[in-house]
Amino acid sequence: MIKRENGYALAPQSLPRWIAFTLLASVALLLALFLGAPPQVETWQLWARYTARFSFFLFLAVYLASPLYQLTQNKATTWLRQNRRNAGISFGVAHIIHLAALVIFLILSQRPTSLETLIVGGGAYVAMFAMLATSTDGAIRRLGTTHWRRLHKFGVHYLAFVFAVTYTGGVGTPDAKPMALIILIWAAIVLRLYVFFTKRSPS
Repeated sequence: MIKRENGYALAPQSLPRWIAFTLLASVALLLALFLGAPPQVETWQLWARYTARFSFFLFLAVYLASPLYQLTQNKATTWLRQNRRNAGISFGVAHIIHLAALVIFLILSQRPTSLETLIVGGGAYVAMFAMLATSTDGAIRRLGTTHWRRLHKFGVHYLAFVFAVTYTGGVGTPDAKPMALIILIWAAIVLRLYVFFTKRSPS
């Protein structure tokens, strides 16, 4: 186990198990949807939807690891904080699978994609890939802790913004997301803000 007390890059060597779980869960979703029935456009849409929700919960683990640890330190929050990098990389893997499912669905359905969606969603993937590429000890040393922190803080907040806008923006439409997901992402954002303003060190 790599043990560092720097607060941002604790990383137990369990990453292969995290990635294996992510891949198995994504494949299980695919098999559950496609076994016993011929593939249809709607089936690809469901796979894209469920892989997005799976990656969303992995993202929440990353987004809430630090504020939960700051609010209360116990075995659960310590474990989550120590596995933040593992959860982040697994989120990246899951969201790449979601992108593949979404592209297949859009091609088969010939559904047009708005320019705003391409810009905002594309920006989210740029941020995600930037964080994935710098999720190593070597990248932290090369970038320096200050630049690394800024990159990852911007990336994680931008992704939270995209999830919030995407989920909330569908309210009242046929593609509306479950209200539980909307509440979760906004509650996570409010919690981050609360911890930032109440737990930060005085200047």
